[in-house]
Parts: sequence; C-alpha cells; structure tokens
Amino acid sequence: MFISTEDENMPLPLENGKALENSSPVGSNPDSNDDEPSQEIPSTFTDVNVVQEDEKFQLEQRILNLEGEIVSLRHKERSLDEKRREALNKILDIKGCIRVFSRVRPFSPTDKQRTHQPISVESEKIVVRSGGSRKEFEFDKVFPQESLQEDVFAEVEPIIRSALDGHNVCILAYGQTGTGKTYTMEGITESPGIIPRVLQELFNLSSLDSSISFTFSISMLEVYLGSIRDLLAPRPSSRKYTASRCNLNIQTDSKGSVEIDGLTEVEISNFTKAKWWYHKGRRVRSTSWTNVNETSSRSHCLTRISIYRYGDTLGGKPEATKLWMVDLGGSERLLKTGATGQTLDEGRAINLSLSALGDVIAALRRKKGHVPYRNSKLTQVLKDSLGDKSKVLMVVHVSPYEEDVGETTCSCTFAKRARAAECNRELSEESKKQREKRIVELEGQMKEAEEGCTDLSTQIQKADFLLSENRRLFVKKYQPLEDEETFPITPKENVPEITVTPRNSEKGLKTNVTSSVPRFMSSTVASRIRETTAEKEIHSRPKSVRSWARSSMQISGSQSNSFDRRFKAHLRTSNKRSRYSEINTMAGDIKYGDDSDIKPSVLPQSKTIAPSDPKPRKPLAHHRRRMSDLL
Repeated sequence: MFISTEDENMPLPLENGKALENSSPVGSNPDSNDDEPSQEIPSTFTDVNVVQEDEKFQLEQRILNLEGEIVSLRHKERSLDEKRREALNKILDIKGCIRVFSRVRPFSPTDKQRTHQPISVESEKIVVRSGGSRKEFEFDKVFPQESLQEDVFAEVEPIIRSALDGHNVCILAYGQTGTGKTYTMEGITESPGIIPRVLQELFNLSSLDSSISFTFSISMLEVYLGSIRDLLAPRPSSRKYTASRCNLNIQTDSKGSVEIDGLTEVEISNFTKAKWWYHKGRRVRSTSWTNVNETSSRSHCLTRISIYRYGDTLGGKPEATKLWMVDLGGSERLLKTGATGQTLDEGRAINLSLSALGDVIAALRRKKGHVPYRNSKLTQVLKDSLGDKSKVLMVVHVSPYEEDVGETTCSCTFAKRARAAECNRELSEESKKQREKRIVELEGQMKEAEEGCTDLSTQIQKADFLLSENRRLFVKKYQPLEDEETFPITPKENVPEITVTPRNSEKGLKTNVTSSVPRFMSSTVASRIRETTAEKEIHSRPKSVRSWARSSMQISGSQSNSFDRRFKAHLRTSNKRSRYSEINTMAGDIKYGDDSDIKPSVLPQSKTIAPSDPKPRKPLAHHRRRMSDLL
C-alpha cells in the first residue's frame, strides 16, 4: 500500500461557507468587481401601479373634502347673513319705515350778518317763531346749517343695505324752491350728494357678498305737467320723438308691482358708467328762471335703480327690487315766484302732485282700505315703494330766512303728516330709552354677523384656491391615463393606421389616414380635382341665385327692382365663362376631405389639370344631398 508523505489539504465541505463562495462562478469570474458588495434581493416587491392608485385616491379624497368644506362654509355664511338682514330690518322697523329728516339751508355769504333768525334747531326738533307765535315740529333727525353731505348720507346708508336685501326703497327731497333739494340729492364735484354716493355704495356692498350676485340698471324720468317724460330715451331725428317720449303708460301687475311701459332701462356695470348715464338724464330735465331761483326745477325728477339678486337659494329667477331717488319740485306760492304763462302752469302742476302725495301719506297713516294713488302720476309711479314692506326716507328742506316763514311752516306741517303715518302718538321718555337700548343691541348683533361673514368669506376664498389647484393637478397627472384606459391600444390589436409623410411644401401638416380600403383603390389627385371642379360648376349658379335673392329680400321693393339689370348681366357672364378659367379661379378654393391634405400649390404651376369630361354625372342621391345643404 502506497502512502503519500506530502500533506494534502482537503477542504471540508461548506466550512464557514467559504468553500462554496470560492467555488461559485461569480467568485471565479475575472470580470467581476470584488470591491463592490453584491446587492441583496428584497423579500417583498412594490408595485408602481399600486402606489400611483394610492396617490390618486388620496388626491380625490382631498378634492372631495375641500368641496364639502366649501359647502359647509357657504351654509354658515348664508346663516350669518340672514341674521344680519333680520337685525337690520328690525332696526329700521323700530326707527320707522317712513323716516323724515329736516335740513336747514345755510345763509348765503352776503346774509351771514343777520341777527334775527325765525327758526331754532335742536337735534330732533325745529321751532318756528312768527308774529309772536311759536310752533314746534319734531323729526327723526335735524341737520343744522353747518352739516355736511357725509352727515346726511350716514343716515341714508342703512336703507341702501335694505335695498340689497330685497326691500323697495324710496328717498325723497321735499321743500320750498331754493332751499337746496338738488344740492342734497346731486351735490357738486367737490361734495357729491346722495345719488352719487348711493351709486358708489351699491357697487361696493355688492362686491363684498360672494354668495349672491347682483346686476343693476338705471332709469330716469320726470313728471312734467301731469305727464311722464323719459329722460334717457334716445333722440332720433323724427317729429314723433317728443310725443312718443311723453307717452308712457303706468301698469300694475297682480302682485302690486308698478311697471312703466316704454321706459328706457340701461344696465350699469360700474360706478363710472352709472354716473355718466345719470348726468345724461339730468341735463334733459326741465328748469326755468323764477324770482326765487334762477335754475328752478319745473318738474319732479325720479331716478330708479333696479336691483336684480341672483343666488343659490333663489333658484334661476332673479329677485327684483327698486331704489327710487326723487328730487321733488319746489312747493311755492305763485305770488311770490312771480311766475306767468308756462312757468305758472308748471308751478300749479307741481303743487297739485305734492298735495296728492300728502293725501296718500295721510291715507297710509289712517290705514284706510283705499289709498288715492291715482290722483297723481307721481303717486302712481311710487305706489309700490310707499306702502307696506317698503322703506321711505324723506328729507324736508327749510329756509332760515324770515321772509320764508310761511313756506317753512307748510313744509314742516307736511313732514308732520308723513311722520304720523308711522308714529300716531309721541313716545314717552322711558319708551324712547328702551327703544334706543334695543337698537344698540340689534346693532351689536348685526356687527357681529358682519364680522363673521367677512371671516367666512376669507376662508371660502382660500378653500376655493386650494380646490382649483388640486383639480388642476389631478387633470394634469391622471386625466391622460384615464383617456388611455377609456381607449386602450395594444400592439396585438394591429390597428391599420398610416401616417402620410408631408412634402417639402407642406411641412408642419400631418394627417392620420385609416386604411379602410386598399391604397390602389383610393382616388388620385387628378380625379379629386375633376370631382371638385365639376361640383363647383354645377352648384355655382344656385349659390349665386340664392345670394342675390337674399340681398333683394333685405331691401325694400323699390330698391330691389333697380338690381334687375345687374342680376341679368351676372347670369349672362356666368354662362359665357370658359371652363378653363373657371378651374383656375376655383383652384384656390379647393378643400380636400379628411383622407388628404395636399394643396394645389404642390402641382407645377405651368400645368393646369382639366377634367376629361366637362359634364360629369353623379348619382342622384349625391346631388340631392348637396342641393339640400344649400337650402
């Protein structure tokens, strides 16, 4: 037995795992990188589609949550706005639906040195002294001579909010000629009056409410000599203009709403446009010179702002309300003004309509079943803005001069009748204190509701922005995938689609043509030109006849006869045309179907392809379909 003396190193199998590692093919590969550690194979696998679906689901949930949050915020906003409206309406009801203010005109610069003044002014009272007698007249508020336009508008502003809330509102300026009625309503550039400030406030308040949208329109009219004149009507060069402008009828529907047929109504989208239309109507108003005023208004000027409210709770039909701003003509004694002729008639008409207005207010005070609205055009127009559920504000203007004491007394008496329509008896001091306390509480509630609405509006704007961003992200990231899922295209389906390579002259134009028929069966360029040319030749005459007939229908009969010769000449020249020239003129108008995008410019310019048959025949159904398209 032969025994080797050399030491034999026989590795143990799987000793410390090194033998298997050394004997592995990777370990013996000379190209392998021994320095880089081998990557471990993960035990779990992550599907990319699962991650994408999860992100898509989270984004959808985020969008749904934002939509629900916006709905909830809008519901809270409507609830707070309803509380604000109720508080404001209660405040106006406590103060009176018919409120009467008084404004004393200041002395002119030349008359400031007068020491004796027949009237004295308190916060809510005017005392008139004349001939040893003393009369007191109470008002809701009295504006002294040094009051500003801002002070007057501060009392007007609450009923502007009421007009936007859905109540009819009427603001009237009453008083003797020359006491500043027009100044209070219109003002001047440096100190605007009620009307410009109201227009500005309407647009400011409507922009704050995001839950309701508003549209406004303006109309202007004057009651002149017992008739209604449209101040915004256009001025065509017609003799019937004056008659048609004054022929406006007043109608009342079953709900008591007053409408004036033929009255011009212009939509106003901003304050600048509204101011322009108002000044346009004001310039047409009737004025005249009298002994009392150089530019005395000889009519009642009425400005109407129609307010249309659109909201989710209102449905598709808008809610319409009216805001009247009335500059009444001056109540005056005819002997004092020295009016004669037409000016005398104008003064009488003004006094009659003012008397009718007083009768209406007296009837409302006594709550009679019959109110004499029809005694004057003025009261007929303002019928739905003087009665129940309406807010009326009257500013009575008085003169501080001693020679005007009689007119001042009459104006204050008229105001007393108007106030009696709401407060039949004077309140005690205790009742006045309780009323003031209740008004303060309601004003606090209204202010709290307004602040809550402002905060909710800010939150809604932020949520709307986030919602729009998430929707944009969803459309950008997942909408293309949804389109591919809706119309899946796999290589196995082998859709026969051919992409026509454009020529050099047609770079940028690509057309996808589906090969529903073999290529050798499709029409050639020459055949398509022949077909199009033949169709143009056949249908050119009906089109020309139809165009001439249409033009003759749009003119009068006497004018259409003058075109007969031209029409006949057109037919003669169309019959004498050469077919080759016809092809040249039509070549620029050829439009090919969806299966080709080749233009005639591709063909050599020196060659003109003419049809082999000058009168090709088409199937009858084809011609009927083409002719029906022309009819």
